[in-house]
Amino acid sequence: MAACECDFYMNIFNNFLLAKNDENQKVMWKMYTIIDLMKITGEQDDNGFMENALRMIMLLFNHYNLTPCELECNYFVNAPFDEKEELITILKGEFI
Repeated sequence: MAACECDFYMNIFNNFLLAKNDENQKVMWKMYTIIDLMKITGEQDDNGFMENALRMIMLLFNHYNLTPCELECNYFVNAPFDEKEELITILKGEFI
């Protein structure tokens, strides 16, 4: 995957987080993101980048509700000890 593709995917998710759970902002996010994607790819899509990006956009738009953890970066800083322990266990299972 090219660096610009990775950056675009990261921007898709970061901008989605900014829309939070406001339906109007999510609709605007989706429209602007699709327009940006079309500008970047033009008529060229030899490696499936456009298709993959569209799938990610639609998946986020249609099925994803943000949790407080994603909306507030300090959520787990102030979380009770048992919640932190549970998160550490889940993360270890995912990444080890």
